[in-house]
Amino acid sequence: MSNTIKKKQKDITQKNKEEELEKKIRKLALTIDEVEDEKLVVENQLKKALADYHNLLKNSEKRDEMRFFQVKRKLFEDLIPSLDAVRMAIKTGEEIKFEEKSESWKEGVIAVLEKINRSMEEIGLQQYVPVRGDSFDNEIHEAIATVEEGKKGKIYDVVQPGYILDEMVIRPARVVVSK
Repeated sequence: MSNTIKKKQKDITQKNKEEELEKKIRKLALTIDEVEDEKLVVENQLKKALADYHNLLKNSEKRDEMRFFQVKRKLFEDLIPSLDAVRMAIKTGEEIKFEEKSESWKEGVIAVLEKINRSMEEIGLQQYVPVRGDSFDNEIHEAIATVEEGKKGKIYDVVQPGYILDEMVIRPARVVVSK
């Protein structure tokens, strides 16, 4: 065989090898693209799963906070009437003028009541006692009676204090309003 034919065969073989390599390269490039696409899909799925997990945690924390708030609210709603009764007894005791021995007992009861109030404040319950002459606000006051005396729409007298738990009114202050 002549050198020219050998060279042409070599060139054809070389060209065939190049074409095969180009086909393999294109096939590998397609495979890489497919893998990259799958990688993006998996990354997006992981990001979504992580976001769902964080949302689940937040919602769980909110539910736990709400349950805790509801338990506190129920506890204080049950406790407030007893505190009102103790306050009423103290007020009545002041009006009735007891002997000296009874006076020290009354002071002890007042001290216990103040301690209970401080404990409740630490847990988030604030007692709200409106001032006579304040404007009536139906968001935080409950009018239980009206009188003809005083300025219209102003608080004439406070019958019971109100209570606010974590910035939410759980019992409005019960007041007498001037009309």
